[in-house]
Amino acid sequence: MEIVIISLVLAQLILIPLAYKWELNLKVVSISAIIIGLFVGLVISIAEKYFYMGLPLRLISSFVLIVTTSLTALLARFFRDPDRVPPEGQNLILAPADGLIKYIKHIEKSEIPISSKGRENVKLSAPLTDIFENGQGYLIGIGMTFLDVHVTRAPINGKLTYFEHIPGKFYSLKRKDAPYKNERLIEIVENNICKIGFTQIASRLVRRIVSYVKEGDVLDLGQRVGMIKFGSQVDVVLPDLQDLRIKVKIGEQVYAGLSIIAEF
Repeated sequence: MEIVIISLVLAQLILIPLAYKWELNLKVVSISAIIIGLFVGLVISIAEKYFYMGLPLRLISSFVLIVTTSLTALLARFFRDPDRVPPEGQNLILAPADGLIKYIKHIEKSEIPISSKGRENVKLSAPLTDIFENGQGYLIGIGMTFLDVHVTRAPINGKLTYFEHIPGKFYSLKRKDAPYKNERLIEIVENNICKIGFTQIASRLVRRIVSYVKEGDVLDLGQRVGMIKFGSQVDVVLPDLQDLRIKVKIGEQVYAGLSIIAEF
């Protein structure tokens, strides 16, 4: 019983600080820490029936098993790719990525659109700025964590008219020049009504952005278009369409291919 309590406490001490650092869902992490702590405690309790383990060895074993089990569970969760059926309806714009809505910026005429991640601010350049009709539109930031599904999906149906994949050098986003040197992927989907852009900037923990599509492909609404390896951010560029209505708010959790971020 003692080692179970020790494992429960250790799991909380290890995982909760990481949840704060990586902006993970505290409720999910807390419950996971309890489950992992109980599991590790029971494993060590069973092992002690067969050979003696002093307190130092129990602590070390508990720490190693908690870290190993947590990483295994995280990777299993990260690489999941559930099937999703997009909602029915006309003139819908869906979230291209899972995550929390970090900001919703209305871009006015003559305003320079700024994409923000943490302390970094990056000016959007053409062809993304060309999407803004009459210089107006919206920029929506979706922040992803390790707990989110990292498969990205098409926000609208249409043709992929622009595709730019820049390999980058995987700097920390704390560096001022990181947004211009890190791996990033810029895509624009266009149909006979509108065109929507979305861009991804990799952090230093991200080692690859995989694309399932190429320029010129015709995409269905909610179709898988790629995968970002580990946490990052996806920004969506929307034109100021007639009767455009933003359907999400800051802090809301959205899901790629399922959540409606706007309609018109």
